[in-house]
Amino acid sequence: MNFDYNEEQQLLADSVRRYLQKEYDFEKRKASVEKGASDAVWAAFAEMGLAGLPISTEHGGFGGGAVDLMSVMEAFGEALVVEPYLPTMLGALAVAKGGSDKQKQDILPAVAQGKLRLALGEPGAGRHGGGVLGGHALRRLPARRDRRQGPGVLPLGDRLRPVRHRRGDPRPPLGLTP
Repeated sequence: MNFDYNEEQQLLADSVRRYLQKEYDFEKRKASVEKGASDAVWAAFAEMGLAGLPISTEHGGFGGGAVDLMSVMEAFGEALVVEPYLPTMLGALAVAKGGSDKQKQDILPAVAQGKLRLALGEPGAGRHGGGVLGGHALRRLPARRDRRQGPGVLPLGDRLRPVRHRRGDPRPPLGLTP
């Protein structure tokens, strides 16, 4: 299997690195950990096309694959990005693979446009996100027990559940599904 980047993937990774070197300093990273993901940073990710990278073109994304994501994640790792990009992309892929047609129509275009962030949780993970991918931001968000208690939880199965977050919501983009 060839994991070398093609020209487009390399250009994308270089573009992400330039943005992060210029705009994503220690203070922004610290604020994201303390207050939750930055709307400005998330908007920039969406503007660069990162929010729709692995989402099918049918749902407003770019239809990228694992190597496309790998080039972005490598740049994110170098810059120690703490925004919930990976949980959002994994949540979107879970919806794409296992969601109903309605869930796909409701969720995937909003993720691709950068209007919706997702997180993945495991039932019984605990209040402070021990079993939630990206759980560092959970300190300020009350846990939700099930979908009857509010729009924040969208169950997809027994173990993995994306948690919805709309831009402009003052809460961090992560939630806990028991």
